[in-house]
Amino acid sequence: MKNYYTALSEEILVTAKSDGDSTLLRRQLFYIRAAKLEKSLDSDDLRKTFWINIYNAYYLIISKESTDNTSIYNLKRIKIARSQLSLNDIEHGILRKSKFKMGFGYLTNPFYSDFIKTFAVQELDYRIHFALQSISLEKTTIDYYDSEIIENQLGQITHNFIQSETEFDSKLKLIRTSKFLFSYYRDFGGMRTNKKTIAN
Repeated sequence: MKNYYTALSEEILVTAKSDGDSTLLRRQLFYIRAAKLEKSLDSDDLRKTFWINIYNAYYLIISKESTDNTSIYNLKRIKIARSQLSLNDIEHGILRKSKFKMGFGYLTNPFYSDFIKTFAVQELDYRIHFALQSISLEKTTIDYYDSEIIENQLGQITHNFIQSETEFDSKLKLIRTSKFLFSYYRDFGGMRTNKKTIAN
């Protein structure tokens, strides 16, 4: 049986991508009981599915409502279980396991709310960066994330993103790729793992 909350997150994302009205769906999110949501999202696959879908949906919604795209990540317009979150709260607090936005992934932020700490993933998965970054690209190959196949989906989006954003210069023996790989250096396991990720 499909998880109700991940299914709701999928529906909100699909609606946002089609420029539909997701007001009633988002209202359901606000009235969810936090304890019930926590009990339902009882694995990292479920948590990643729910929060990646929610992040991507609200990125589309908020970016259309705001004229200043540089500030949309800090706006606390995501209302879930009577709590208000920002895109940064979801990315760095929940999906990056309470990390500071700055600091290359080495520094943990102890000041996140109890709500964010409760829903943070148990294990950091560097592939979430590709799932979040891809929503801002013109072409994304995944309509929404599904907990039953999220491992394959994250592998696919990582491969596709690196292929589209990486250039190899065989003459100069240089690799040019997206700078965010180095902004979250530790998330990717350092330079050696970073190079391996790009090479694959």
